[in-house]
Amino acid sequence: MRLPFFLCELVALWSVGACCSTGSIHKPNQIGTACDALSPAPSRLTDPDPGHARTEAVISATLLPRALPGFVQSSTDELVLVMIKQDPHTTEEAVYVTRTAPRPTPPEYKVVHVRSKVRLSARDEPGGADFSEVAINAGLVQALEQSWGSLTLRARWPDRKSSISMMKFGGTTYTFEYAGDNVYGQGYTISPEPGTCTATLAELGDLLAQFADQRDETKRTSIRAELLRSSQRLSDRLGGQ
Repeated sequence: MRLPFFLCELVALWSVGACCSTGSIHKPNQIGTACDALSPAPSRLTDPDPGHARTEAVISATLLPRALPGFVQSSTDELVLVMIKQDPHTTEEAVYVTRTAPRPTPPEYKVVHVRSKVRLSARDEPGGADFSEVAINAGLVQALEQSWGSLTLRARWPDRKSSISMMKFGGTTYTFEYAGDNVYGQGYTISPEPGTCTATLAELGDLLAQFADQRDETKRTSIRAELLRSSQRLSDRLGGQ
């Protein structure tokens, strides 16, 4: 799967805020208890269709070219992991883990963090974005695939009672994507409860953003260690189900 080669029409963001997720229906969990799940997102992040006005697809398709003009058109990188974060109190941001294609041996990976400088809407002209990227080793990406990939592939719809009783209007929406070898998963959650599996996944995305932004190698090493620990904890919980 390649990065999108075109910009989508921008759309309003209100439609996402009225959804809910199984990540919001559980109390904080401990290792060994059942994981909550992401809800299936309404469309693929990296295959946007402006005719359907899918917000998360638009954000994914526009944040990278806003941050680095020409990047999408010239890049042959494949997306492996994606997190789109939509906080109603700040601008939209995205975290990408990319793999160079055609794949060298061993494969090379990067973390890309993009934050829009202005709120995205249907009428805004491109306002630019902050951009950072850094190489990430294959071992850490594989660990993230075990946790991030597994939870994303398990996305499922919440039951009707939980959907009605636990809707979170105005919460922060996290949408996740995983593209592995011959597998694809996508799901989302809104303001997941602390201690849940979906909250841990959101923390992994935020840690990746910090990893890309951090210029101090000692601090980056500390973030890398925390990514490995958190990813392993999530994998352990998923493996126990």
